[in-house]
Amino acid sequence: MADSSPPGRTFRGQSQEERVAQRRRQLLDAGLALFGSRGFSGVSVRDVCGEAKLTERYFYESFQNREALFVAVYGEGVERIRSAIVAAIGQAGGSAEEASRATLYAYFNTLREEPLLARVLLIDSLTIGGEAGNQTVDSMSSFVEIVSAMILQLYPDLPKHKLDAGWIGNGLVGATVFMAQRWAQGGFAEPVEQLVDNCTAFVDGLAALVRTQNKAASRKTSKRTGRERRAS
Repeated sequence: MADSSPPGRTFRGQSQEERVAQRRRQLLDAGLALFGSRGFSGVSVRDVCGEAKLTERYFYESFQNREALFVAVYGEGVERIRSAIVAAIGQAGGSAEEASRATLYAYFNTLREEPLLARVLLIDSLTIGGEAGNQTVDSMSSFVEIVSAMILQLYPDLPKHKLDAGWIGNGLVGATVFMAQRWAQGGFAEPVEQLVDNCTAFVDGLAALVRTQNKAASRKTSKRTGRERRAS
């Protein structure tokens, strides 16, 4: 039935704003279901409306086109991943290994539990281009910021060794996302723990490098101090 009530008036106990929000929610849920199962190129506006049980008039009430719906679905997915990661970091212990494992587990486990979302985030978003492609770059950058900040907090001596937490964060996020893509394409066959173990190896390597460089710097300082004492 068409919603023809005047703006600001209630209809069946709902305000116009509530009805618009509800229809938008239906379209977002339909978009995730279809994009996540068929892929972006296999879904039309008519398909989305059929899944949402709404007319095309209501589609264009909330979204300019199919790409705009995809961007909104993608954005909600990124927020779910980000919330899971932030919560995991807050509950993790203080060591680098605990923090990295908690973060990686939250990421991979969320993808495994929501395979439709995994396709949207890991596959189609990288091939569409346009606004969706730009949003992919922006969201990746936001995750890099989280990881880079965590790295710098865990290893504050990095700048002393001419290492940049930002570039390291880019490398870790890029490697993790690529592993997640391969994992999703393979049907999530391997257990989450196996992905976490392999990704943690990158962090372990960073920790070993920092320890080695700190020891080397400490030995240089000790030698210099010894020479100065002998000279005096």
